[in-house]
Amino acid sequence: MLTVTTANVKAKTFQQFLETNQINCFAVQEVADEAHTVIFRTQLEIGGQQLPVMLITDDSLYTLLQVRVAVAVKGANDPALQEYVNFLNQTYKAFKYYLSETNDLILDSCLPAVPERFEPQLVSLTLDIILRHLTEEYPALMRTIWAGENAASPV
Repeated sequence: MLTVTTANVKAKTFQQFLETNQINCFAVQEVADEAHTVIFRTQLEIGGQQLPVMLITDDSLYTLLQVRVAVAVKGANDPALQEYVNFLNQTYKAFKYYLSETNDLILDSCLPAVPERFEPQLVSLTLDIILRHLTEEYPALMRTIWAGENAASPV
């Protein structure tokens, strides 16, 4: 794993947590910006699929944990999918789903903490919660997406 060289306190703390716990599944990318952004990338295996995960740290109060659940959803405007995503957003408080400009279905969790009080254990716990959630919900979510894609496809 690349060693974090930036002034990003949260990134250094997270990297130390990974090293201490011998977690080596994250790639590190430093972004040359004023906020000292560092992105940690990994994947979650859900339903036989590898879902990309990003942890975005910087000097701000916010740390973003993001999972790309589905790419280029063809039936993104399908009412059944929108209803299901709204149901998930109302049910689960720790994270929210949305469709990106490219119709990727994204799951986001925002973890606020001042850099000096950032807790990597909270990131780990949140990832565990997301993993359990996706393990349970992914099959139904994908069935809803596929049904919408089939409805959106010309006959």
